Amino acid sequence: MRLSVPFLRSLLILPLLVLRVTPAAAQTPAASIVGDQPTVVLYGRLAEQAARLLPMLAQVKTEEWVAKGASETYAQQAASVTVQLKAVQQDMTSLQQHPDALQDGMKALFRVQAFHRTLDSVLTGLRRYQNPALADLIMSIAAEDAPDLQKLEDHLLEVAVQKDTEYAVVEREAQRCRGMIVREPAPVTRPVRKTP
Repeated sequence: MRLSVPFLRSLLILPLLVLRVTPAAAQTPAASIVGDQPTVVLYGRLAEQAARLLPMLAQVKTEEWVAKGASETYAQQAASVTVQLKAVQQDMTSLQQHPDALQDGMKALFRVQAFHRTLDSVLTGLRRYQNPALADLIMSIAAEDAPDLQKLEDHLLEVAVQKDTEYAVVEREAQRCRGMIVREPAPVTRPVRKTP
C-alpha cells in the first residue's frame, strides 16, 4: 500500500496543530464574536452571584415559620426562590458560551427579575419569623447584582437593535432583488420551426 505525499505531509502537520491548543484556552469560554469577552465576564459574575446566595437561602427554615403561624405560601415561595436561583445560575453559565443569544438572554433577565420579586416576599417572612439579620444580609448580597443587571439589560438592548438593523438591511436587499426580477424583460421565445 502506497501512501500519497500530501497524506504524509498532513500526518506530520497534525501533531503540530494539536500542540498549539493550550489548556487555558480550552477551559476559558470562548466569545462568539470578538469583543464579547466583557459580556462573558458579566454572565460569569451573575452566575457567581447566584452561587453566593444559595447557601444563605438554605438557612431559611419555613417549616418553623408555619409552626409560628406563618402562611404556608412562604414555604412555597422559599422553594420557588431556590429553584429560580439555581436556574439563573445555570442560565448565566450557559450564556457564557453564546453571549449574543438574545432570546436566551431575555429569558435569563426575566428569570432574575422574577427571582427578585419572589425573594422580597420571602425576606419579609424571614424578618418576621426567623432572623432579621439574615434577611438583611441576603437582601444586601442580592442587591449587589443591580449594576450587572443594568449592564445585562443594556447589552440585550444593543443586541436587539443590532439584530433589528440587520433585519432591515436584509429586507431592503430582498426588496431590491424582487424589484430587479420584476423589471427584467420576459425572455423572448422564438417559435420553433418545423422542418418538412
